[in-house]
Amino acid sequence: MKCLMKHTILFILLSTIFSSCVKYVDLEHLRPDPKLVLNCVAQTGMPLTATVSRTWFYTDEKPNIIIEDAKISLYVNGQYREDMTWSVEESEYNSNSYYRASYVPSEGDKIRLEVEKEGFKEVSAECVLPVKPELLKLEVVREKYTGGYAHYAYRTIYKTTFKDSPQEGDCYLLCLAAGNPIYQTDIETGEDIYMGTYSWRTFSPDYSYEPVFKNKISVLDELLGNDWLSGNGGRPFSDELINGLEYTLKLVINSYNWSGSNTGAEELPNNKKPRYIKVYLYALSESYYQYLMALAELADLSLNNDLVDAGLAEPIRVLSNVVGGTGILGAASVDTLTVEVPYGY
Repeated sequence: MKCLMKHTILFILLSTIFSSCVKYVDLEHLRPDPKLVLNCVAQTGMPLTATVSRTWFYTDEKPNIIIEDAKISLYVNGQYREDMTWSVEESEYNSNSYYRASYVPSEGDKIRLEVEKEGFKEVSAECVLPVKPELLKLEVVREKYTGGYAHYAYRTIYKTTFKDSPQEGDCYLLCLAAGNPIYQTDIETGEDIYMGTYSWRTFSPDYSYEPVFKNKISVLDELLGNDWLSGNGGRPFSDELINGLEYTLKLVINSYNWSGSNTGAEELPNNKKPRYIKVYLYALSESYYQYLMALAELADLSLNNDLVDAGLAEPIRVLSNVVGGTGILGAASVDTLTVEVPYGY
């Protein structure tokens, strides 16, 4: 009984102490004036689209930040071209809304957007469309090695060869996608029937296998085992290590065969369609590269991100090239190659 009374008194004392440490902070005096947010990626050969929204404060609950009645003026190579118009695309499952221009950018175009909205400071941004990169070859090969817990381990290597231009400071983004035929099973026969189309999905190989990506991994991260680089939607890199060279990027995916049988290339069955791999190589404007690089580093497992979470390091800053507001106006040109994947890979 004495023990119970002792614990009760201790609990009351601790509750009093901790309650006295609670302090309510009113954040409203810290609320800044909202700014316009402009996001747009100008891509060679693609219609120009953009979104405009506004910044919101931490205490706001699910605010509607989309702005539908802004004025976006498009300038190309210093000359006014048109005002972008609000467009809404609706499908059975969702809708997509954005501003759209009739102009389709070309290599070397200098794009400038100026955005006006009543109650907000005018914002602007500009970029120059880069020259399309030159993809030369795409190969998919498989290597067998022993190790780990499986009887055999296999390494699928995606070899992408391209030519970097002689000028320094070229920026790129590499993305891989797999194309798989879509089948529907016949209920009566149990046979898989090809539906006449393919499903394409991006995937993330081991970017740390390739030196142009691996140089972003610090020595401490490598020692701590943080040697995986994210990038399901692709990963940016620069020509820092390969300037002016014809270079083959090697990206890897490891797979395991628990049975120990050979899983190399096989003959494609008569009722099956081939699988494909497609590589996208984007040339990027420098500001867009810096923006994407910051997003990639935020998604990585790294010591710096762990220290940021603990409040012991400065967070990674995401670049904005929008004057008077925030967001990004990026520029990109893309080249692609597609190859058939040997059956059994």
